[in-house]
Amino acid sequence: MKLLVFSLLLCGASAQMSGSYSEVSRGGQDQGAIETTGDDTGRSTINWQTFNGRSFIFLANAVTWAHAQQHCLTLGGTLATVHNHEEEAFVKRVAGGKDAWIGLSDAQQDGFWFWINGNPLAYTNWCAGEPNNVHGIPQECVVINFSANKCWDDERCSVQRPFVCMK
Repeated sequence: MKLLVFSLLLCGASAQMSGSYSEVSRGGQDQGAIETTGDDTGRSTINWQTFNGRSFIFLANAVTWAHAQQHCLTLGGTLATVHNHEEEAFVKRVAGGKDAWIGLSDAQQDGFWFWINGNPLAYTNWCAGEPNNVHGIPQECVVINFSANKCWDDERCSVQRPFVCMK
């Protein structure tokens, strides 16, 4: 059932995706740019930042987790994955310290967390008491830079947040 819900979230994101993605982080070195177009916004140049052979970008437009993943796919990537402390520190800087979706989810099976690209989960930085499905409400997607502690929180995938893509 969760697989069906997860698939529907991604399909719905594809069908409903619209709006501007021109608000991006421009800090750090410009490691190249791509051009993308929004449904009604014209052209926008986006700067990617590179770390250990992968490129990352922060998109400040708040969208659901599925919409974020769909947009990352249109840019040739996925939501960001984080595999160690150094990568996490870099991704947090790319996000400018703001909370943002990353590509970790347990939508397939509660408590079984996996990266959107299939990489194994070997590193986490959960906030104290997380993940917790607060008040019994399923929280199947992950936010970085949560709270003053800048740790990870599980959140309902339907909440709208900025996001970090990687390729």
